Amino acid sequence: MKKYFSSFEMLLVEHPYLKTILLSFIILIIFGIVRRLIFRTIDKRPGTKQEKIVLKRKTSRIIFFLLFFCVFFLWFTQLQVFFVSILAVAAAIVLAFKELIMCITGGIMINFANLFKVGDRIEVDAHRGFVIEKSLLSTKILEIGPEKNSQQTTGDIIAIPNSLMLSKALKNESYFKGYSIKSFVFKIAEEKRLEDFEERILKVAEAFCKTYLQESKKSISKFCDKEGLLVPSIDPKTKIIVENGKDFSVLIKLPVKNTEVADIEQELNRFYLDWCREK
Repeated sequence: MKKYFSSFEMLLVEHPYLKTILLSFIILIIFGIVRRLIFRTIDKRPGTKQEKIVLKRKTSRIIFFLLFFCVFFLWFTQLQVFFVSILAVAAAIVLAFKELIMCITGGIMINFANLFKVGDRIEVDAHRGFVIEKSLLSTKILEIGPEKNSQQTTGDIIAIPNSLMLSKALKNESYFKGYSIKSFVFKIAEEKRLEDFEERILKVAEAFCKTYLQESKKSISKFCDKEGLLVPSIDPKTKIIVENGKDFSVLIKLPVKNTEVADIEQELNRFYLDWCREK
C-alpha cells in the first residue's frame, strides 16, 4: 500500500498539473452535491412555484461564481505564466481582427443564450424583420417596414453583423411561441367621441382574435410559468391617452399571431378611417 502511495505521490510531484486537475475535479463534485442539497431545501420550503424558480436561479448563479473563483484560484499559478507569454500576441490579434472577433463572439452568444431562432420576429438597431438565416458572423432577416409603424414585409433581405448584438438592444417579438401582445394608437380629434371609438374598436379587436384567444393564453401562460414570470393581461384592452390636456388618443392592446400583425394593423386602420368619416 505504501508502495502505491509513494508512486502516486511521486507522480504528483513530477506532474504538478495532475494535482491541480484532481483538486478541480473534487471541488466540482462538492459544489454539485451542495447545489443538489440546496435545491431540495428550496423545494421543501413554503412558497409559490414562481418564487422557487427565481430562488433556484439566483442560487445557481452564486454557486457557479464561487465554483469559478475556486477553480481559477487553483489554476492561477499555472495560468499566470501562460497569460504573460501570450499577452503581446493576443493584443496584436485583437487589434487586427477586432470586428471579426466581435462578430464571432456575437454569433456564439446568440447560439449559446438561444436569443432567437429562424422564423422569429426580431428588432436590432432599428432593423426589424423575420429571421431567415443564422450564422457565426451575421444574421439575415426579411425586413419589415421600413416605417416604424408599418407591419408589412418589404421583400428586402438585411444582413446584420453579429457584433451589433453585443452593443445594441435586441428585441425578440416571438418569445410567446408565435404570439405577441401588440399595441396600436389612434388620435381622436373630438373628446366627446372618445367613448364611442373606444367601445367600437374594442369589439373589432375582440372579433379579430376570437379564434385564437384561448390558444394564445395557454401559450403565453406556459412560457411565463416556465420562466417564473407573472402572466400578463392577454384579453384585448383599451386605454385613453391625454397629452397636454388637449390631445386625445386611444390605445388598443391585444394578442396577435406574429404572422397576422400586418392584417390586424390594416383591419384597425380601415375601421379608424371609416369611423372618422362618420358624422
